[in-house]
Amino acid sequence: MPRRRAQPPAPNDADPFDLWLRRSLHQRWDTALDEKTPEDLLRLVSDDRGEWAAVKARWLKQDPSKPEEA
Repeated sequence: MPRRRAQPPAPNDADPFDLWLRRSLHQRWDTALDEKTPEDLLRLVSDDRGEWAAVKARWLKQDPSKPEEA
């Protein structure tokens, strides 16, 4: 008969530090997670990587036709 793995503790059984940490993280970062993601960033993540040079140039205010300096 195979052994069963121990189940992780339910949230109610978590130790006080875990509860404090979870609440603190939610309190600090939930509003940031609710913010709208900028369109440029979404495009970078989801579209062809060929757009990266144009977006980077716009962010850095460079001419996209010039090669990058090392």
